[in-house]
Amino acid sequence: MFKIYKRTIHIGTSENSQGRLEYQVEESSGSSLSKILVIPAMIAGAVVGTLVFSVFFVVLLIPLGIVGYKAWRLIKTAQQQNVGQADGESITAEYTVISDSEQDNK
Repeated sequence: MFKIYKRTIHIGTSENSQGRLEYQVEESSGSSLSKILVIPAMIAGAVVGTLVFSVFFVVLLIPLGIVGYKAWRLIKTAQQQNVGQADGESITAEYTVISDSEQDNK
């Protein structure tokens, strides 16, 4: 567990520094442990944040991908049905050719 500690900053002016500000920082004894844990905590936070962000996109993108694939299949099926209907609307005709040339008679 992290230990909560108090940090106090005293700001004041000294007579011999001609109006410059000076400050002192008082830290409790637990601060050395917190300094050691800062970098691993930041790395762990970055890793956990990346994992949460990735899971969020997986949860969002997989359903959208499924819906997109189904819509694409519906479009393809509709296009194939339109092509099939165009073939069904063709006209069949029978005809006879009569020629009066002499070569056809031989």
